[in-house]
Amino acid sequence: MAHDEFNSGARHGFCMALYAVRSIDKQIEYPDDYEKDQSLFVRYNAQKDLLHKIYAEIKKEMEMEIHEDDY
Repeated sequence: MAHDEFNSGARHGFCMALYAVRSIDKQIEYPDDYEKDQSLFVRYNAQKDLLHKIYAEIKKEMEMEIHEDDY
């Protein structure tokens, strides 16, 4: 019972972390006229790359911490 409660709590925590990353991702706007200022496009790509790395790390940790088959 305690193990199942841990998995539920851990799953909720990881899901909320993923939700926060997705929320920030939606706020990053694609530069309208990046040809005038290439640095806007570079910054946009850097932000998206960083969010992707954070998202992947959260998913990796989630798989390591939550064990569905352990009872």
